[in-house]
Amino acid sequence: MQRREFLKYGAFSALAASGFGSMLARAAGTDYKAAVCVFLNGGCDANSMIVPLDSAGYAAYASGRRALAIPQSALLPITPLSGGQYGLHPAMTALQGLFAQRRLALLANVGTLTKPTTAAQANSGSWALPDNLLSHIDQQNQWVTLNPGNPDTITGWGGRLADVLQSANGSANFPAITSTAGSNLFCDGTVATAAAIDAGGAAGIPGANGNAIDNARMTALQQVSADRSGPQLQGVYAAKAASALDQAATVGKVFNTTLARVFPDTDIGQQLFRVAQMIAARGTLGLSRQVFYVELGGFDTHANQNAALQELFGQLSQGLAVFNGALIDLGVDQNVVTFTHSEFSRTFKPAGDNGNGSDHAWGGHSLILGGPVKGGDLYGTFPRLVIGGPDDASDEGRWVPTTSVDQYAATIASWMGVSDTDMASVLPNLANFQQKRLGFL
Repeated sequence: MQRREFLKYGAFSALAASGFGSMLARAAGTDYKAAVCVFLNGGCDANSMIVPLDSAGYAAYASGRRALAIPQSALLPITPLSGGQYGLHPAMTALQGLFAQRRLALLANVGTLTKPTTAAQANSGSWALPDNLLSHIDQQNQWVTLNPGNPDTITGWGGRLADVLQSANGSANFPAITSTAGSNLFCDGTVATAAAIDAGGAAGIPGANGNAIDNARMTALQQVSADRSGPQLQGVYAAKAASALDQAATVGKVFNTTLARVFPDTDIGQQLFRVAQMIAARGTLGLSRQVFYVELGGFDTHANQNAALQELFGQLSQGLAVFNGALIDLGVDQNVVTFTHSEFSRTFKPAGDNGNGSDHAWGGHSLILGGPVKGGDLYGTFPRLVIGGPDDASDEGRWVPTTSVDQYAATIASWMGVSDTDMASVLPNLANFQQKRLGFL
């Protein structure tokens, strides 16, 4: 069993045993920065997220999307600083406002790549491509590890980012990376491992409810964590148990932090609420650099796509908008970048029995939010919406990414403070791309 799996299947789901000891209360430095990854699990249909609004662009969109086409009058108009006319999904009203305030940027047609690729190269049969395109688990792993030269990589770029930034956190004993969506590879570094917190607010440790049975479990767990006399594996397990108990106590206090904003009572809303509480407690945690992983599922829309996206994009937009406001309240909005991604987008051509769903595709669009963002603009290259056209790797509208996730991640990592020298250890595949930064920060 790999180290990652051992930690994952330990007894502490709420705080996936991270190997750090008790808390050292230390005021965080003024040079605070945090990156919040919001992963849209299932393959988010980017073709419904951002739509061309000019006459020719919308006509091409409506022709290809058929039953999935959103009425032009329902789209939320935005005008990027660099030109063009686009519309956001009708459920993204809050994000439309943030785009106008230049607090939101859009990144077009980004996806997993081994090296720069055209549709012709992708179809040549001899070009290096990401492993098992169109497979959820393989593309999630590809997005997380960003190391196609070593498919057995057991660290994620979020964890490797936390590894490199450890020195910025001084002697802080709380993990630099936190997940509100359970244990996942994105958060695993060579040294860094994540605190996995329960967005529902539960401590997740036996004894949390204070009844007789839980108290007995807590007593037993404390005895186990104190016994370091046995074999080496027992000693490691005991240390992890003690660490989890310490962290649970700390997170329990953080969860009592009061915020001025009321977050939506949705899964994504409550995850972002917990992230905001963790950021508010950065001084107590002693952290100057933090990485967060948040996840919203349900995007595998093979059927009833329009109804599903109305709900999902509404939750995402509302959650991000309230989170943005909370960061302003806390005075750290210039210190936090929030960004979205998904394992892949979905086919431009409809699929399913009634043509009301879509299949797995490739390049898609992402949202980048925060005070440091050069917002109000669209970065990257928007695909030409022509089925079988120059950007399609198929005959169904699978756009070949014109920007790699490596470049996307490098822009964020550089802003967080990763030097060019250390960048190769965080993003080993970045060397395959001439442009290393995308300019949205």
